[in-house]
Amino acid sequence: MPLSLQAVQLLLCDLLLVTRTNLWQQQMGASQQRSCLYQASALELRGFQQDLSSLRRLAQTLRPAMRRVFLHEATARLMARASPTRTHQLLDRSLRRRGVQGTGEPESHPTPREHAEALLLACCYLPPSFLAGPGQRVGMLAEAARTLDKLGDRQTLHDCQQMIIKLGSGTTVTSG
Repeated sequence: MPLSLQAVQLLLCDLLLVTRTNLWQQQMGASQQRSCLYQASALELRGFQQDLSSLRRLAQTLRPAMRRVFLHEATARLMARASPTRTHQLLDRSLRRRGVQGTGEPESHPTPREHAEALLLACCYLPPSFLAGPGQRVGMLAEAARTLDKLGDRQTLHDCQQMIIKLGSGTTVTSG
């Protein structure tokens, strides 16, 4: 299969997963306004997992895409309200440089967007015990905000700034 076709498939698959993530986050926000916790349905999780499996297959030949796989795997775990330990590990992996030692494969770095997304997921959905303290959470959100500002993503930047304000007022930040 030509590399350009694989790249288009990768882009579309990632777009589907990002769209599913955005819908889940909107439902999370709406459920919090009603003071209840939202958990994705079995149908939503199955669809997400099918798209994630497709992304995983594509990432086998396009190795830099593995970071996106880790990010979406973490999201799937958050959607299912799974144990946060493995989710934290996946978010960490999406933030680290990757290169297969001894293969001559160049190191790949997370894109600024991937970095900001991983920081936001960690700050919004991981329990406070997984971060050193409120100062670390604010620092991570500030870093994500700077990146989002540079990228011109005004909506996500606004959401990030609202989380920083909530943290400053002592309100618990649990979703965007």
